[in-house]
Amino acid sequence: MKPWEHDTNGERPQRQGSFAKATRSTRGSKPKMATDTPQAITVWLVLSVGLFMASCGGSNNPAPPCTTCGPSSSDFVYQANANQVSIVEVDSNTGMVQATPNPVAGPQIPGGIVATSANFLYVTEAEGSGGVVYAYEVNTSTGDLTPVLGSPFNTGVAQPAQGMAVDPAGKFLYITEPNTNQVAGFVIGADGTLTGIAGSPFDTNDTRPTAATVDASGHYLYVSNQDSTQGTISAFSIDGTTGALTPIAGSPFATAPGGGPSQLSTDPTGKYLYVPLSGGTAVFAFNIDSTGALSPIAGSPFTVGSQPNSVIVDSAGKFLYSADFNGNDVSVLSIDAATGALTPVSGSPVAVANNPFQVSMNSSGTLLFVGLANALNIATFTIANTGMLTPVAPLSGGQTSGGVAIIHKTS
Repeated sequence: MKPWEHDTNGERPQRQGSFAKATRSTRGSKPKMATDTPQAITVWLVLSVGLFMASCGGSNNPAPPCTTCGPSSSDFVYQANANQVSIVEVDSNTGMVQATPNPVAGPQIPGGIVATSANFLYVTEAEGSGGVVYAYEVNTSTGDLTPVLGSPFNTGVAQPAQGMAVDPAGKFLYITEPNTNQVAGFVIGADGTLTGIAGSPFDTNDTRPTAATVDASGHYLYVSNQDSTQGTISAFSIDGTTGALTPIAGSPFATAPGGGPSQLSTDPTGKYLYVPLSGGTAVFAFNIDSTGALSPIAGSPFTVGSQPNSVIVDSAGKFLYSADFNGNDVSVLSIDAATGALTPVSGSPVAVANNPFQVSMNSSGTLLFVGLANALNIATFTIANTGMLTPVAPLSGGQTSGGVAIIHKTS
């Protein structure tokens, strides 16, 4: 258990050890500080999980390219923070603030945030009552959030709920349950209500799942087991009718011993999976075969900054961005379309102060948003055709951030 995580009694545990690990979309995905020593760590951070990027109503995977991001288009940026979800409207091209709609009440301590293609927003409760999910309907014209009838919904597991992922069609929601080594699954109703999938929760067969992602086809779910001795990824096939999960042959798949896999991402073709190893300075890359099984890409793992905690691939599949928690930077890497191999872009990494722990992107691929562990704001960058980043004014954020989701304005 990480020092920023909480047990079922809501107490803040401490952990001994000299091996710095991290944990995304859930507080389970935030790494330790550079000062990790064998003494008990006293830093308490709150992480998003699972996760992550949800542009134009997408999941934490890259969304399809935005077809409405013209010169005057906007995106709504939603941040889950203590007791509320804050909202900022920004210009899709410049990142400049256009409006700040009223925030809505949310979990006491959020674990993760994710949006669906049907424009529903979900936030996990990592503390407080625990084991619940707050659900909201998004007004894509104003950005306003309206609680879904029956929210918050019970996950069926009386434990902190953290990493989150939705399928591209917006039919199913999956939430990691770190304390029980399980994934809870839900059918998303037409009105945003959640109903447990038959057979849920599903075992990961390894330790402390903290982040999750669904591939672009919607056929496979991948889960980071952060405390796994081999740094494994659990892989499941998704029943397209019921949403039920079935372990893929060979799962869980190893990254590196003690790697501390965190907030992972697939590319838009569904060919590659990228996993930040928060216990070191690398991103592990996998090929995804026709069954959903994983095999290492030649040259993997690829070097990035210290304690990478979250990665995201742009909607064109050209670049990968890594939030390097202890490096205080974002690594920018180009993706070889034929092999999936990663190469640093000229000018990478880009400095980002205050321990970046999560990255999100708008659907047009013009803006990158970086959640910060030790600042009450969201670092914001414009993205050039080369993949490089230029900082713009940061967005105001809140305490104990559970992450950021983005939905494109439609009017």
